[in-house]
Amino acid sequence: MPDSWVQWFDMTLLTWLGCALVFALGAFVQRATGFGLAVVGAPLLLMLEPRLVPVLLVLFGFTVSLLTVRHYRQEVRLGEIGMALLGRLPGNALGLWLLLAAPMRLLEKLIAASVLFAVAVTLFRWRLPVNRVSLFGAGVVSGIFGTVAAIGGPPMVLLMHGLPPDRLRGNLSAFFIITASLTLAILALAGQVHVWHLGLALTFFPAILLGNALADRIAHRLDRRRLQGASLALCTLAALGLLL
Repeated sequence: MPDSWVQWFDMTLLTWLGCALVFALGAFVQRATGFGLAVVGAPLLLMLEPRLVPVLLVLFGFTVSLLTVRHYRQEVRLGEIGMALLGRLPGNALGLWLLLAAPMRLLEKLIAASVLFAVAVTLFRWRLPVNRVSLFGAGVVSGIFGTVAAIGGPPMVLLMHGLPPDRLRGNLSAFFIITASLTLAILALAGQVHVWHLGLALTFFPAILLGNALADRIAHRLDRRRLQGASLALCTLAALGLLL
């Protein structure tokens, strides 16, 4: 069994189990708090299996957003995210250039920085003016981080956290569905998506469903602040580990 596993997936069973746990944890945190799959997953997966970043995180970010938006579809206002969607186009292009041209060590530092930025956005909730320019700029930054590490949410959260929680989750989910589709297409055209990724995605998909279902059942019983605090602490430690 171990030999055949290595032959088919080019990954040990222990590494696969660790990655599956990361995906389940990320899906749980995102469903429970509104963010988390890529922020939790990127630094941990880089330690376990760097080849999964960013393709599987983008793919599963799309999946979790689909599962989430059905609960908040009445709150989606595409007009509120239109300029940010436009900004994703140059952002995706810049992110793809970095992904193809930059050495892995530099990418690891960039991903660590984007995770720490996500933690800071969540903790401090800075207030920025929301207008066409700021939305476009957030879209560009989201495109860069989203292409390199699938962490495209923090710039948008930074601008939109003043919205009612359900409106925020609905708009972010719609934004991620559209932008993840675009990012996957760009990565595929650049030759970054392989059959190996898709085969592994099928094996990890139950972990995503499990994390999402577990959050649906028990997240409302947990203290949201403590859960978010624990996930932020984990993200910070993993990001600092990448920087060292």
